[in-house]
Amino acid sequence: MATNDFLEAETRERPRVAIVAALAALLTLAAAIVGVLVLQDEPDNLPASLLYRNSNQAGLAISAVCSLLGSIGIAYVLDFMFRASRNRSEGAIQSWVRPLPWIGGIGLAVVGIVIQVVLATKLSHFANDSTQTYEEARKLLTSSDYSIPRYLGIIPQLALAFGLIMISLGAMRVGLLTRFMGYLGVIAAALFVLPLVPLPIVQIFWLGALAALIWGFNKAREPPAWRLGEAVPWPSAAEVREQRVRAAEARRGGTPSSEQEPATIDAVSDDEDGDEPDSDGPSSATSRRKRKKRR
Repeated sequence: MATNDFLEAETRERPRVAIVAALAALLTLAAAIVGVLVLQDEPDNLPASLLYRNSNQAGLAISAVCSLLGSIGIAYVLDFMFRASRNRSEGAIQSWVRPLPWIGGIGLAVVGIVIQVVLATKLSHFANDSTQTYEEARKLLTSSDYSIPRYLGIIPQLALAFGLIMISLGAMRVGLLTRFMGYLGVIAAALFVLPLVPLPIVQIFWLGALAALIWGFNKAREPPAWRLGEAVPWPSAAEVREQRVRAAEARRGGTPSSEQEPATIDAVSDDEDGDEPDSDGPSSATSRRKRKKRR
């Protein structure tokens, strides 16, 4: 595809992708907030905790639906970033990476639905048809029809995280993402697998910033790779230092030290020639005074 063709296609698609990224950020935030609010008064006792969750199934379902829709939105945004990066450099991201976000997003949605249905059925049974003992509560959580989907959910979770890492680095490599956004995407992917806090702040911030970048809110600071349709890699640390040195020399109005050395040497040579004493100078007068004293 010619550069102008895919740039026109990207320009038409970018507003839609930006909206999906913003919605994914909001859905991820909503899922976390609803989950925290619903479970803030959950008892520590296991049977009482299951009874509490059974009475708050609506809130838990809303949290799960928001999270699953957010995962699918993230997959769509990553697919767009994959295509944009490959259009600028086919070697930026390997072709096998493209299915990973979809495996992750759709897989999490399917597994999440299965877990919610199984859990709702078991909680209802525990609340209405059992003696509600600790052993029955533990048996509910360790049953195969509930534990197996939870373990299987690790696979799409890892697929989404790995896809996010590879696409973030590839987009940064061709200049679509800044280094900050590229490495922040890697951190967000790690936190998808190992969440450190209840609220996914890093993921939400990354999605919101990506939505603003794709929409083009600040054209002046937009990476040039979006406009040019070709890879514009960020300069290395050595190149950045060299640019700073050149900028400093330009501000001083000077020239590099290698160009100044010949002029300095010539100036020193002129000074040495000009300072050479005459035969009638101070040294001769001093010698005559010393001879008079000896006489």
